[in-house]
Amino acid sequence: MPHNFETPAAATDVHAELARERQRNAELERTVRELSRSVADLEAFSREISHDLKAPLAGICGYAQLLTHLDVGYPRPDDYDDFVAEINRGTDRMTRLIDDVLAYSTVRGAGLHLTAIDLTALVDDVIADRAMELPRPGVGPRPVPDITREPLPPVQGDHGMLRRLMENLIGNAVKYVRPGEPARVHIVAEVGEDAMVRVEVTDHGVGIPDGQHEAIFGELHRAHPDAYPGTGLGLTICRRIVERLGGTIGADPGFRGGARIWFTLPVAVVSDQLPALKSSAHS
Repeated sequence: MPHNFETPAAATDVHAELARERQRNAELERTVRELSRSVADLEAFSREISHDLKAPLAGICGYAQLLTHLDVGYPRPDDYDDFVAEINRGTDRMTRLIDDVLAYSTVRGAGLHLTAIDLTALVDDVIADRAMELPRPGVGPRPVPDITREPLPPVQGDHGMLRRLMENLIGNAVKYVRPGEPARVHIVAEVGEDAMVRVEVTDHGVGIPDGQHEAIFGELHRAHPDAYPGTGLGLTICRRIVERLGGTIGADPGFRGGARIWFTLPVAVVSDQLPALKSSAHS
């Protein structure tokens, strides 16, 4: 029976290839460490610069508000109110941009405080806060939105992150409507066989352009850049939050007549409670 013996030259080639492979792995690990360090440095810089920008911006906002009520005689100079309103609009946009950059840079590395979250109560709080919001400076009153929900099952998550998630999703649903129309938003949830809660936020606004149902979750992507204000970071922050909490998020491309954003999170119950919870979620 023939025997295969490795020649010295073949053995040398194998050892050389193994050495090259180890070197490539070492270089790859070094590159990953450098990239991780760069990302951490950029996130730290984003946090610092966001905080540093807030103080002078608050001063500009304060003085702009004073100008709104300043007695400059009667009649007011031409375009005075328009100029002040534009300052207010600009500072409002900058405030939202700084808040989004700060949230974007902190979500990935922030500590998690996982606990059972009463999703129904949290959504009710977000809806109540939105009802009490004052119109933004320079923006006229808008029709009162109609925001409704079904009973929502509890989920496992971080309360602060989950609240930010719902604020962003409900805020988008209310914002992207045709001028003069009231927003109509409905929130439902159900527990799946995999012990994950699927939450859907549905609106009947302008919808998502075809082909952009995945792109809207990318950094700085804006589906309607000319018609609606925004930073292009809101849904990116939502994806980071959901993924950190162990779920997934997406937009339903088959839904027409508006937009439907869904996400999943772990249910906050033990397995023997799932049948009852699924029944209540469908009721």
